[in-house]
Amino acid sequence: MSDPSPRSELLPLIGDRASVEIAALVLPPVVVASTPAGGTAIVLAWVWAIAYGLSSLGVAVARRRFRREAATLPPADFVARWERPVSRIALAFGILWGLLPGVAAASGVFEHAVFLYLVLAGTTVSTAAFAAADLPFFARFLVPAWTMATAAVPFAFPTHWTIVLPLCLLFPWLVWRHARTSNGFLVQQSRLKRQSEALALAHKEARDVAKAASREKSLFLATASHDLRQPLYALTLTAQAALQRNQDAALRPLLVDISQAAGHVNDLLNALLDVSALDSRSAELALQPMALAPLLSELHERFQPEAHARGLDWRIRGPEAPAWVVAEPMLLRRALANLLHNALRYTPRGGVLLAVRRRGDDWAVEVWDTGIGMAAPKREALFSEFHRGDDAARLTGDGQGLGLSVVRDCVRRMEAAIDWHSVPGRGSCFRITLRGATTPTTTPSRAAAASHVFERLGGRVLVVDDDLGVTRGLSHLLAQWGVDCRVASDAAQAHAVLDADFEPDVVMSDLRLRHDDGGYGLLQDLLDRLPLARGLVVTGEHDLPDLRRAEADGYLVLRKPVLPASLHGVLRSMLASRMLSSPG
Repeated sequence: MSDPSPRSELLPLIGDRASVEIAALVLPPVVVASTPAGGTAIVLAWVWAIAYGLSSLGVAVARRRFRREAATLPPADFVARWERPVSRIALAFGILWGLLPGVAAASGVFEHAVFLYLVLAGTTVSTAAFAAADLPFFARFLVPAWTMATAAVPFAFPTHWTIVLPLCLLFPWLVWRHARTSNGFLVQQSRLKRQSEALALAHKEARDVAKAASREKSLFLATASHDLRQPLYALTLTAQAALQRNQDAALRPLLVDISQAAGHVNDLLNALLDVSALDSRSAELALQPMALAPLLSELHERFQPEAHARGLDWRIRGPEAPAWVVAEPMLLRRALANLLHNALRYTPRGGVLLAVRRRGDDWAVEVWDTGIGMAAPKREALFSEFHRGDDAARLTGDGQGLGLSVVRDCVRRMEAAIDWHSVPGRGSCFRITLRGATTPTTTPSRAAAASHVFERLGGRVLVVDDDLGVTRGLSHLLAQWGVDCRVASDAAQAHAVLDADFEPDVVMSDLRLRHDDGGYGLLQDLLDRLPLARGLVVTGEHDLPDLRRAEADGYLVLRKPVLPASLHGVLRSMLASRMLSSPG
């Protein structure tokens, strides 16, 4: 489809701007009243006035249809429909106005002739104000009107025609130039309007593409979350089961290391998936007390290899006392990761220090480097999007200047504060100050949790999960805890287990199963057959309708990979309440 032409956009302006009704009410009476009574002149004045009134009435009727079709017809069809009628109207009014000087010639009164020529000049100027939108239309009015008016000059001004004639030749030329200039502005305005609409359309299309990409990304991350968490969950369960069964003291440190490594991989996976959640500005991220030590350890393991690969000295200085702050783990992790990434990128030699210091009731997390430093630009410019210092751009060509803007956003959303100071050529320090939180009485480490030997539970549990690694790991682990466990991968197997007279105390189900079996619907079906059993949802999903339904219905939801200690605590509570509620 081709773009509309300027004329197709400008032609409707004639109908919007023209005001023949007012002219029809004013000009005919004025012409008649100014014409001397008696003689031919007054008759011609009346004839002209009646003709002008009837013509104006016809134009007023036609203009209603003109405006209606301008709003409903396609531009090309509208131009084809009205181009000729509009040209005829312009020509008719041009001839009609060209006859007005004939009234002046018939009167033979100089003042009357001057007045009527001035009326014609004023009408011409007012017509140019709206008819300049379409120059062919204006030309069909201007040429006959002033050709006839110029021809009547010797008769209207028999003693002064030599003076008036040059004026009648000059005036329409000047009005035409003015009309062309106005038309040029209107054409340019039309062109800019089309460009603006094209840009708006391109912006909308780009926004739609971005939304589609965001939906695809969310779908990918949902799938990746499930597919990555499943084997990781199986690894965690199997490692813990092996640790529980192990009787060889020499193997125990190795099994603890495997369990800890699974925990670190879990942290890394959560960090990667957190980036997607953080990118959603509408996400509600609640602040909570959190310990800084595990986060510092995670950042140390993540960035120390990169620092050594760059030949830089990497140091970390933890707090002397347990440091607990009010923050959001995902936001704080990303803010510090961006600061450390910038520090490593813009430090060609020397080192980077990650430190935690007490500041009254608050805690300050600082990132020091011996890099290129920077002058003191405006703080807002430093943290604005796409801002990069000149030295940074010269040192490394990559990067878009988004890192510090993300840091500022994270800090703002945590209701924290950020400060910085820098010396060109010597390095920089960025400091995030967080509110302190009350230190819990017990803060078990991951190593302690990994090596913990859990008490035996007893009871019966039905596990519904289609991942073979997960079901094997759970079977081994629950067996070590003294739990009688059965597993099923779909609805048919789950109901077959119940048909075999196995009555579980707890039904533990995933939400996404193969063969289009809905995990939540299956869980409800099984619990309908087991009125005394408890339901537990264990899933790697973060955004499924069934997940929201399960949470709304009051089911406990654990997200994979579940730490063995957490799973043990939940099952102990559920099995204990089941025993208390059992008859007898």
